[in-house]
Amino acid sequence: MLEIAERSGVNVVFEDFAAHSEKVSGFCDFENARLYVNADDMPERQSFTIAHELGHWLLHRNFYLDHPDEYPVLPRFTDPNRGDPKEKEANKFAACLLVPERLLQPVKGAPVSSLASVFGVSRTMMEWRIKNIS
Repeated sequence: MLEIAERSGVNVVFEDFAAHSEKVSGFCDFENARLYVNADDMPERQSFTIAHELGHWLLHRNFYLDHPDEYPVLPRFTDPNRGDPKEKEANKFAACLLVPERLLQPVKGAPVSSLASVFGVSRTMMEWRIKNIS
């Protein structure tokens, strides 16, 4: 995930968010082409954060550069089916990037925990991906 982000023109920085560590998974600094990721999160969460913020970088960068006050920092716990359409789009981008349909479709009947482990994502993300496969 790190290499994909960097090849897309953005640097990934693993950061200690100090007092905000319990609440924030990451955010994108559009001005300086950086994705900040919570260094305390589990690797599966970090991968999702990178993919989600990369989605914002690729899909919404111009909008957020023009409207910086509308960019929400990614909280650690979010409901992927609620909220801003750009957040939903970034979540879908992340899910499709981390768990491509062509790889999931043939094995989607396997136990969720096994699939999550194989794809290197959280159980929650895998459950969402299986329910929302195109």
